[in-house]
Amino acid sequence: MNNQPKYVKFEVLKIEDIRKTGSTVAIGKVLNGLYYPQSKTVSFSDVNGQDWTFYDGDTCRVIKQEEQLKVF
Repeated sequence: MNNQPKYVKFEVLKIEDIRKTGSTVAIGKVLNGLYYPQSKTVSFSDVNGQDWTFYDGDTCRVIKQEEQLKVF
């Protein structure tokens, strides 16, 4: 099984942390993040510098997975 992180699009289902001023995170919003299959988490960095962790099937829903591309 491939446990490498993948870029994904995900929908925010719940927000369980306080949003800092200027946050782009909102319930129902579709964002791009990095999905970690082993922990079923999505990491997202907001435009205001706030880092988020969402849980697939709980606080978010992964809607598209994209293969990680290596740049040489």
